[in-house]
Amino acid sequence: PNHMLEQFAREFMMLYPNARLLVASKEDMTRDRRKQLTARIASGEWDGIIVTHSSFERIGMSSDYQSQFLREQIAEYDRLLTDTARADAKGRHRNLIKTIEKQKAAREAKLTELAAEGKKDDGLVFDELGVDHVFIDEAHFFKNLETPTKMDRVAGIQTSGSQRAFDIYMKARYLGRQHEGHGVTFATGTPISNTMVELYNLQRFLDPQGLAQRGIEHFDGWASTFGEVVESMEISPDGKSLRPRSRFARFNNLPELQQMFHTFADVQTADMLKLPVPKLKDGKPMTISCPMSDQQAALQDELVERYEKLRSQKVDPRVDNALAITTDGRKLALEARLLSAEATDHADSKIHALVDNVARIWRETSPTRGAQMIFCDMGVNHTPWGYSVYQDITRQLIARGIPAEQIADIGSADTDGKKQALFEKVRQGSVRVLLGSTQKMGTGTNVQKRLVALHHLDAPWKPAEVEQRDGRILRQGNENPEVAIYRYVTEGSFDAYMWQALETKARFISQVMTGHTTTRRAEDIGGQELSFAEVKAIASGNPAVLTLAEADAELQRLTLLQKGHMDEQFLIRRKLQELPATINQLKERRHGIKSDIDTLSSHGTRPIDPHTLADKLERLPQHVGRFQQIDLGHYGGLTYGITLYPHSHPEIYLRGETTSVCSTSSDRPGARAVINGVVRIVGGLPAQFESLGERLQLSLKQQRDYEARIGQPFEYAAYLKQLGELRDQLRLALSDRKPSEHEQPLPTAAQLSDAIKSLLSNHQHDIPAERGEQAPHATAEEPVTSLIKRHLQESAAPLGTIDDAALDVTAPSAAKPNIVTFERPETSKPPETSHPSFCEQLARPKPQYQLSFF
Repeated sequence: PNHMLEQFAREFMMLYPNARLLVASKEDMTRDRRKQLTARIASGEWDGIIVTHSSFERIGMSSDYQSQFLREQIAEYDRLLTDTARADAKGRHRNLIKTIEKQKAAREAKLTELAAEGKKDDGLVFDELGVDHVFIDEAHFFKNLETPTKMDRVAGIQTSGSQRAFDIYMKARYLGRQHEGHGVTFATGTPISNTMVELYNLQRFLDPQGLAQRGIEHFDGWASTFGEVVESMEISPDGKSLRPRSRFARFNNLPELQQMFHTFADVQTADMLKLPVPKLKDGKPMTISCPMSDQQAALQDELVERYEKLRSQKVDPRVDNALAITTDGRKLALEARLLSAEATDHADSKIHALVDNVARIWRETSPTRGAQMIFCDMGVNHTPWGYSVYQDITRQLIARGIPAEQIADIGSADTDGKKQALFEKVRQGSVRVLLGSTQKMGTGTNVQKRLVALHHLDAPWKPAEVEQRDGRILRQGNENPEVAIYRYVTEGSFDAYMWQALETKARFISQVMTGHTTTRRAEDIGGQELSFAEVKAIASGNPAVLTLAEADAELQRLTLLQKGHMDEQFLIRRKLQELPATINQLKERRHGIKSDIDTLSSHGTRPIDPHTLADKLERLPQHVGRFQQIDLGHYGGLTYGITLYPHSHPEIYLRGETTSVCSTSSDRPGARAVINGVVRIVGGLPAQFESLGERLQLSLKQQRDYEARIGQPFEYAAYLKQLGELRDQLRLALSDRKPSEHEQPLPTAAQLSDAIKSLLSNHQHDIPAERGEQAPHATAEEPVTSLIKRHLQESAAPLGTIDDAALDVTAPSAAKPNIVTFERPETSKPPETSHPSFCEQLARPKPQYQLSFF
């Protein structure tokens, strides 16, 4: 981030006082000075170059590389369009096809634009600078990467992206190809902040080879393997009813997903590092629930009417839409005066509860000059009728005796210098109440020294934003032994909807990041999301409503499991019919590869004449409208040739009893490239023979596995029946209907709620009540910075020795200096699963991790 540039440079020099360091400021990125900067980077022997995110984006890639990269993406969209059109015989996905065509057209337009521009003289480009490795801090800013997919209109699937994410992706792929997949390191406290797509995109950035090896480099393959689109029951945005919602909301094959994630990620949590942070009062954030005013209730009814119009009438989305209603609902939950000029102050509102609490804490902590932070993402600016939440809070705090000079709005610090000066005032205790939004007061706000309380006046969109907020106070360097976090909710408002969304998203993050569970699939897990559930229950006004929603969600899940069981049995029957043919094909191809190897051995490999081959390549067509295979000659008794494609690079092939291919990196490969491709294919035939043998054994194991599982009954049929009966009774108890004289009185809603909770607790068949032991994976026993300091201080100790019994550590190799490589011990095995065939498909050699010291 821009305001962290000086701090990064200062700490880098503290760690490496003799390093040659280049720090590029915003001034260095002006048009006149950018050429000079890139020339210095390329010509100097730098140990490190520190630039901000925005500056790094301004150092572009060469036109040639961009053109090549765009053509690869256009080819991917072509394949996606072909697959979608083939599967859409009835024309139900016309909108999806139009979306894909639009994305492809954007790439083609960019390609045309590059060709028209020619080479600009803006200095050296990134791929000419000689950069070996890029470390990106706060890498979550770059996760919004466009995801080509055939899935349509499912919440949580990102089909658009940002330009800065695309820029980093291009550079990451370039460095990965230059340095065998080891060109980029991401550092972030929130690698997954909102959707499962982010995990897939992280692997696209950092481990594309791993995706390709498993055959899931395209999102649809990854999603069908690890994700599940589910229909769940949620509290509607009006806070009064329940509604179904399609959502990408569950992980399947969780052990394999975690294993794959930890092959390129080293997760360090505060618990692992045992950082010296203050204790949280009451052990969790405290919720302050405030009643809704009559004005808020009336305005919320208007929101319901707006939703009804959206459902029953054709409303121009430019006039009104679900997002606008949701935004207004969030504003209403905060303060009615954000929606209506006629609304008046409500004495029991969240704002009044906040200022009373802040003033109390301010008085109690005056001897130590304790500071507080107030987070509020809405109501920052004035409404057209002149109301501002920030101004209202400041006015009320002053009225309660807090001096105006001790209250600050982060928005007043509009430059990096002013922001750092304000932060220092908070650290010194001259400013004791700091008010701001998550965006402006989250990442990089290090003011924890005197913080005693943090207040969430509204709920952000993402769990990561809650973590970023809480991380301002639960942080090293806070001098207070105990601190408090408060969350303010308006009963029956959109707050319930927001906290429920946070709860759902937080599940995903916990399940993958912690690596604690060894279950096949998971939906709920303990930790921070339990406090979200408490907030949601309070905001809904009736805890039994939450229990009903949970029962509905569990029934939906069980119904899907039952359907999945039926589908699985159908799939098993089909696979048992298909596998014999697959096994025969593998045997035949393996036999064909063996025959080709024997042919090469018996004929010998006479060198290919490059001059004759060059003449043939010159006669190839310049442009092709469809793919063409053209034979070029013979090598070792086999035929070799080239396959031309309209929008992607050609492939080299070698044909005997079987055909093997090799990709190229140029639109017009020369004779030497073709010869090298043929040699690579020949050299890879023995490995291909071995791989086919492994796949053959895998198919035989699958066949045995399917034969053992066919005909098994649904395991949770009784649980499904019992929960459905209790759910129906609770729904009846919550309704206005009263039993007749002849009907047996129903248990109360509270009794039924307790019975459902007990039943859910006793049937945690997918998620254990307590987390299991964490599967071994690469972790450092202390923060990386302190590890570096210790190595610098103890120069006699070899760099490659980390005292960690769970790891086999080897010293850094000469080829990759300053890198410690470590592996899982031989005794570490993937968790046992009920689907061995799937596990073996995902199995890889022992994963290696790299802890890189810059």
